[in-house]
Amino acid sequence: MKIFMLNSSGNVGKSLLTRELFYPRMKDAKIVEIETVNSGSSNFVNLNISKYKADDDFMDIYMEIIDNENIIVDVGASNLANFWDTLKSFAGVDTFFDYFVIPTGVRGKLQEDTYKTILFLRGEGIPEEKIKVVFNGVENSVDSDFEVLLSADYNFDTSLYIKKNELLFNDLGFLKKTIFDIYQSDINFYKNQIVSEKDPREKLKLVKIDLSNRQAITVKNQMDYVFEHLTNTKSYWLIDSDEITIKEAIQEFDENEEDL
Repeated sequence: MKIFMLNSSGNVGKSLLTRELFYPRMKDAKIVEIETVNSGSSNFVNLNISKYKADDDFMDIYMEIIDNENIIVDVGASNLANFWDTLKSFAGVDTFFDYFVIPTGVRGKLQEDTYKTILFLRGEGIPEEKIKVVFNGVENSVDSDFEVLLSADYNFDTSLYIKKNELLFNDLGFLKKTIFDIYQSDINFYKNQIVSEKDPREKLKLVKIDLSNRQAITVKNQMDYVFEHLTNTKSYWLIDSDEITIKEAIQEFDENEEDL
């Protein structure tokens, strides 16, 4: 599966959904970032990711698209126009992608730019069934939060949404880890370690990871649904709790103790 992530606006959660929603559910996935302004996902550990600028040699990017069966191309808003012009100069490359995913945010300007992005893709001949909008950061409901966008001429699927959870994603950003990295289906996995830990600082680190995991369980269920409903495929998510050790889960805290 090949996914193209885009929006003519920034700050809609493209990189977040790339690494959290799509990457762990696609077997042996690769992320390709086309970005010159933001750090995106390149600072996160355990991701198979390459980063390019829009004016880098397109042959390198093309090889990534060809060589990887499952790939997410995450294009920054400031790079979209130049990269698309390059992409379209090679006939048929845009047809390699199965879905063009447009994350959108609650703020009015983001909704307006999301519809402009839909119109852009339509104008470029992308089939309607390949264009998918994901409502990101829902605070109340999709209907109330995205009233402006939903009034536009497009058949939106309002079941494709992720609720707002700044605390979880801020903590994961601090850790430079994803939900997949910390996730344990046993909600008491970290609690048992907290009880036995004697060092106050280590205990605090484990508490933060434990709380993140408890939030992640709900978010993971949302993302499982969105992925499977959007792509019509089953999520490829393998969790081996023996491979996720306490030491690995807290190692990033040790490098950032002053921020705790």
